[in-house]
Amino acid sequence: MEKQQVRMEIENAVMRITIDHPETKNGLDWMGLEQLADCYQRLIDDESIRVGVVTAAGDYFYTGGRVDPKAPGEQEKYSAAIRRATEILGKVPKPVIAILNGHCLKAGMAMLAASDIAIAKEGIRFGFPEVRMGGVPMMVLVDVVDRMPSKKAVEALLTSWEFSAEEALQMGLVNCIVPEEKLEETAQKYVRAFLDTPRELIEMTLYAYREVKKIGDRGDRFAFAFDYLSREILPTMEKLKQEYNV
Repeated sequence: MEKQQVRMEIENAVMRITIDHPETKNGLDWMGLEQLADCYQRLIDDESIRVGVVTAAGDYFYTGGRVDPKAPGEQEKYSAAIRRATEILGKVPKPVIAILNGHCLKAGMAMLAASDIAIAKEGIRFGFPEVRMGGVPMMVLVDVVDRMPSKKAVEALLTSWEFSAEEALQMGLVNCIVPEEKLEETAQKYVRAFLDTPRELIEMTLYAYREVKKIGDRGDRFAFAFDYLSREILPTMEKLKQEYNV
């Protein structure tokens, strides 16, 4: 029977994903990655869920994949699982909050970068130890490259030097740093803000931000914004006005 490395709970329109594999510093093998991908797919598909929260058990947030290259078929299963998890995470249309209650290393940095809101516990460390360990953080770059200042990113990637929560805050990787006992309280402030706003406005604003961020030319950004405003936003606003009688 496969070990449950990732736990999922759904309550009051919130999905809570907990990475729970402390014996590997919350690194996941191909089965754990498939479990994680299943959670994200449920977050996409289930209309009753409006917010995702990702956290972990133990001293680490998430430290990437674990693969035994000597095991028959392991490399292929791992490659398929990490591709699926990475692709699905990029398609989540709902806000995802990361509660960093432990050190964030390796692919944990990618999960952090892909989140919309991040709350860090005081004293945790961040970093990319892959080069020091004889590897290249290839898949990590998919989301990290858009989230860190270029020179800071290259420094961290090439030296494997860890950096503090305060430095992560300065780079915009996290929204705030709080004592451990304040993590849940702080996360709930964001959750309540999202749940107290019509779903359509939250998801359209998030989609619009992500799409505009991809467009380099201001004229092209204007064209997209005007089209999306006319085609989707204004009709939705009118519908909401009628529904709420305002």
